[in-house]
Amino acid sequence: MTARSATLPFPWAMPVLVLALIALGLLFVQSSTAGTRLDGLEGRQLQMVLASLPILIAFAAFGYRRLARNAFVLYGIGVLSLVAVLVVGVHSNGARRWFDGPMGFRVQPSEVMKPLLVLALARWLQFREAPERLRDLVVPLLLAAVPAALVKIEPDLGTALLYVPILAAILWAAGARKRFFAGAFLVVAVAAPAAYFSPFLADFQKKRVQTFFKSVREKSGEVDDARRAASNAPNEKVRARETARADALQAQLSDLKRGEGYQSHCAQTSIGSGGWLGKGLGQGPQNRLEYLPARHTDFVFAVIAEEWGFAGSCGILVLFCLLGLSFLSVAAGTRDRFSRLVCVGAAACLVPQAFANIAMASGLMPVTGIPLPFVSHGGSSLFASFALLGMVVAAARSQRNHEPFLYPRPNVDPPDPFAARVAAEPVRDAAYGRGPAL
Repeated sequence: MTARSATLPFPWAMPVLVLALIALGLLFVQSSTAGTRLDGLEGRQLQMVLASLPILIAFAAFGYRRLARNAFVLYGIGVLSLVAVLVVGVHSNGARRWFDGPMGFRVQPSEVMKPLLVLALARWLQFREAPERLRDLVVPLLLAAVPAALVKIEPDLGTALLYVPILAAILWAAGARKRFFAGAFLVVAVAAPAAYFSPFLADFQKKRVQTFFKSVREKSGEVDDARRAASNAPNEKVRARETARADALQAQLSDLKRGEGYQSHCAQTSIGSGGWLGKGLGQGPQNRLEYLPARHTDFVFAVIAEEWGFAGSCGILVLFCLLGLSFLSVAAGTRDRFSRLVCVGAAACLVPQAFANIAMASGLMPVTGIPLPFVSHGGSSLFASFALLGMVVAAARSQRNHEPFLYPRPNVDPPDPFAARVAAEPVRDAAYGRGPAL
């Protein structure tokens, strides 16, 4: 593959994909808020899109060289903003995550930190060999761990965990050994259960995990089994015991629906009711009757699935997959290692976040406050997404010749053209009668 063919999709695919996602976001923000107290919120979403365009232009015009030179400065500013939000940030819903901005906008530093983390990791690994030893991972791990810890304190565990795929993807693209990833997987597998029983997780986060493993559907099945056992009881004593058990389970089910399991239950009901082609735009019962919470932000995918069905859901997945591939196509064709790592980090930031949001709405993950990039209502997510897009555009502008996608391992010596030329001198001299033949 040549550099030209690797970057061929960029001029048309990336803008088309981003515009399609933005248009879907405006459409379904309007559908999810029409006739409610938030009616007209799509206009505010459009304002935030327009306000994000200067960020895209600034990062693209800044150029990859200037981005590389100022990567650690921008990273430091991002970390300081995460510290400041813990002190003077707006307290809402039990967390300090936002700064009040002009015109009623709120800025969430944890979202803005994502592109800055990508820049810092790419800059650190730009002129270093592929990580071969554990000590080679110390600085990249610290670069990711510091903002992740500050975001966890807010508390916002969902956003903090999204820094993990960014770190993993950039290390993989930098040539880190596979055994590091296998070891990290084993550590997470052992540490995750221990974290649940430790103060690491807040009480509401533990309840969300419990709700994930004990869903409304499973609890409903237990209630049905208890009712069936009561109706088939051989005597009154067994019938009374099974009836009491069914009543207790029914009370637990009601609490689950009204408590931590309410959002997930409503989202899964919306997705399931959409069928193949959906109920039609603005016609979803869960959406119109306002049963689905946060339907214009975290659960906008459930609205899409309810009103456009399985076809619309697959369309969203395809758009994000193609967007990630377009980022990687730019990475494969760029001549500069920093630009290549930035493109990989941008793909690892947007695509896993989109899949995590979809998995959360579908009941495949515990509920977390993760927006759907370019689609969910929210200014900070748009700012971060457009910044990532601008960084990829800057990388695309730097393409001149083709380089291997992964940096060669240090134990594999690259060919030395000077040594090859010296070795050929005796053969050339012998051919002209000026030296002994080899």
